[in-house]
Amino acid sequence: MPASRFAAFSLGLASVLALTTAQATNGYMSHAYSPSAKGMAGAGESALPQDSLSIVGNPAGLVKLGQRLDVGLAWFSPHREYEGVTPNAATGAYAPIGSGNGTGKVESRNNDFIVPNLGYSRPLDAKSAFAVALFGNGGMNTDYRSIDTAYNLGTYGGNNAMANPPHYSNPADPRYGRQVPGTSLLGGGDTGTNLTQLGIAFGYARQVMDNLALGGSLLIGYQTIQVRGVGGFQGFTETFTQSMIANGTNSASSPANLTDRGDDSAWGAGVQLGALWDLNPQWTLGLSWRSKMYMGKFKKYADLFAEGGGFDMPSVGTIGVAFKPTNRLTFALDVQEIWYSDVPAIGNTNQLAQRCDLNAAFGPTASGSSYDSSYCLGGANGAGFGWRDMTVVKFGIQYAVTDALTLRVGYSHANQIISAQEIAFNTLAPGVIQQHWTLGGTYRMQKNYELIFWGMYAPKETVSGAGAFTGGQSPSIAMSQYELGLNFAWLIN
Repeated sequence: MPASRFAAFSLGLASVLALTTAQATNGYMSHAYSPSAKGMAGAGESALPQDSLSIVGNPAGLVKLGQRLDVGLAWFSPHREYEGVTPNAATGAYAPIGSGNGTGKVESRNNDFIVPNLGYSRPLDAKSAFAVALFGNGGMNTDYRSIDTAYNLGTYGGNNAMANPPHYSNPADPRYGRQVPGTSLLGGGDTGTNLTQLGIAFGYARQVMDNLALGGSLLIGYQTIQVRGVGGFQGFTETFTQSMIANGTNSASSPANLTDRGDDSAWGAGVQLGALWDLNPQWTLGLSWRSKMYMGKFKKYADLFAEGGGFDMPSVGTIGVAFKPTNRLTFALDVQEIWYSDVPAIGNTNQLAQRCDLNAAFGPTASGSSYDSSYCLGGANGAGFGWRDMTVVKFGIQYAVTDALTLRVGYSHANQIISAQEIAFNTLAPGVIQQHWTLGGTYRMQKNYELIFWGMYAPKETVSGAGAFTGGQSPSIAMSQYELGLNFAWLIN
């Protein structure tokens, strides 16, 4: 397939695949994008290129791939849940996560996804090569039913007739705004989010020395999101609080772009640079850096996400080594850093109660509280998910049993990026996974055809404790994951 035709096909396919892509492992990024590296928990994606999707890990590896087409599918199954708390009516504290009896478990629906992958590489001459690959992130896709929560209040307590924050009154006081448009008559209802990010990498690599290759990629990003059931937070938005101040507490404007606005989408771009250095016949070193992908804003959720709906894709850096003590045995080790904290919508901590206290704008309030509209939802410093930067260590072993069959095993471990303080918002996206165990392999069916297969298990991780907006109680969020995949490769020459 000519490269130009494949690139055009990739762009056309992007908008379709973005609606079905679902991956949420290291934060919300896949443990690997290369089908071969998936069998080694992501190890080797930087220093051991074996398929066209490996350019997402390190574009410099293109010079070792030849001409090939990779097409695959995976079944991905994340299981998300929380054990919630009930609203504290005695103190008026806003407790956002509710469950049947205050300690019961609420499980998310939508646990099965089909994940496609697609890549094509082609040498341009003896020393350079080109490739195109599609890769996906996201798939948080949580769906918590209000009927599973205490008194049918919904995950964030908005499904009741008195949900007019920051105060409750019956009958409703018009000064505190109307029900958020787009929600049910009673408020929050079912709660969840679905973030999908798709990237298209156009890569080029060149062998600049006998043992050194350099590469780069232009990255085009497309993302969609939908958020439901967070109307209970309208009193902590920049729109609401600023309108209340402007009107001298006589009335307020409810935010139109906070929740239940359906799908929104945005395009963006970034770059990736990489190097592959064969230190000697046994050792190879790989280096890669992917820039932040600067995305357009989610205008339908401008009252929810920081910077008026900003949601860039974070930058990623990887260093990896591959060691081949024999012709059949290979060890791979990658260390990867994902800078989630550089994206305000992801990294900002929840300081709504301390820095978006509307009462503080009119007089004395709780000790230490203040009002700065930039810290309200939608503001430049508005609450995000509070994710820390993530460091992932990946280790894998590959062994060629025969000339036709190669087997792989891998393990990866990452630091916990979510603290108990940030549980409330992370109920929407409980990206708590820290470990991945994988198996995989390649079977060469004929000279020009091969099958790559893999399986992944991420054991259940739980984060619990009292935090912002949990009313002094200690809820928990948890996730476990499974994945099985198969990739068909056509080795064109």
